[in-house]
Amino acid sequence: MVNGKKKILIVGSDAVSSSLAKKLGQLDEVEEIFVAPSNGIESDIYKNADIREDDLTGLLKFVLDNDIDLTIPVSDKSLKADIVSFFQDNGQHIFGPSAESCKIALNKSYGKRFLYKIHAQTAKFGVFDKAQTAMDWLSGAVFPVLIRCSESNSHGDRLVCPTISLAGEFLENLFSKNETDILIEEFVYGHNFTVYYITDGYSAVPVCAVSNYKFTSDGGGGLLTNGTGCYAPDYRISGTVFSRLDNIVKNLLCTLDKKKSPYMGILGIDCTLTEEDKFVVNEIKPFLQNFDAAAVLRLIDDDLLRIFYACTDGLFADEYTQIKTNDFASVSAVVYSRQYNKIIKGFDMIDDISDVDFINTRKNQAGEYLTDIGECFVLTRTSSTLSRARDYLYDDLNQLKFDGLRYRRDICK
Repeated sequence: MVNGKKKILIVGSDAVSSSLAKKLGQLDEVEEIFVAPSNGIESDIYKNADIREDDLTGLLKFVLDNDIDLTIPVSDKSLKADIVSFFQDNGQHIFGPSAESCKIALNKSYGKRFLYKIHAQTAKFGVFDKAQTAMDWLSGAVFPVLIRCSESNSHGDRLVCPTISLAGEFLENLFSKNETDILIEEFVYGHNFTVYYITDGYSAVPVCAVSNYKFTSDGGGGLLTNGTGCYAPDYRISGTVFSRLDNIVKNLLCTLDKKKSPYMGILGIDCTLTEEDKFVVNEIKPFLQNFDAAAVLRLIDDDLLRIFYACTDGLFADEYTQIKTNDFASVSAVVYSRQYNKIIKGFDMIDDISDVDFINTRKNQAGEYLTDIGECFVLTRTSSTLSRARDYLYDDLNQLKFDGLRYRRDICK
């Protein structure tokens, strides 16, 4: 129950953290927000706390010293370190899943086996520790195939392979690094989307569906990533698909509850729509993602703090049968850099700097924003229609200038 002003700690340092801080910062009952670890970018909305996201003792000490009322872990590293169980054992309010319950999302091979166990429709797959058994499986597979490591989100540890020779080369590279539990699955073509749920571990309520863009190049080419952009809501997702996903989530939660590891938090079901009302489940997400967090959060009209407290206090099932959303639409794009330490120009020309959520960006002594190689920030625009939000987004993106700039230009086209 939310009584009085609350102090919040968000554990994570990327776009998800700042997006959530901005959303919670709009609530009257929020007194102060801290984000750990520091991302090096100062904010009027939250304060940075320079503590590692897997330093559980340091984070607990910070919570006790600063009278934090609720902790929200959003980073994979903090969840894997089992911050939720550690904080709960020390009498702290924390909204998130335990390491055991979110293993289905953090370990991709384990998650695939779990989906198969609960009879969720998913692509044909295999999990391998040896190159020869992997090659034997590939000899009967339908190409292309997706090969990825179980516990990595880096772009270099996943590849869509159109031929068995390329698959063999990539597998040889992974096994040479002593990787284990390598996941291989037949790649499914179609429309990528994610449906997010809020759950207390026993009941789950959908938030919205998000259309995902995962490849780095326009038209679905280039490297496969966790996400390069999105739009929300995804109007292509029918009531029939939602209903079937609801059943999958119910089975998922029931199975975890029987294992005495209920999943509390935000849960994403990542899917590919293959035909109208037909889909496969690709993987499970442990929270909102960098590329879609702002897009989703801007559509929520409900009081998120009260929802999170209802989950931690065991009142969620009694108080919430739906999450209130507005009639707006959001479009987001991840901005990348091919070069390091380049000055980003044009932030003063975009409509609102608060539309930017930083991932790997820092400031120099002159107050200029500098790039890192790879993901730099996410830009999101929201409007009354998807087409208008897209126009606003690309108007802003066209103002940005730096050497090595890259982003997808066909989002919501």
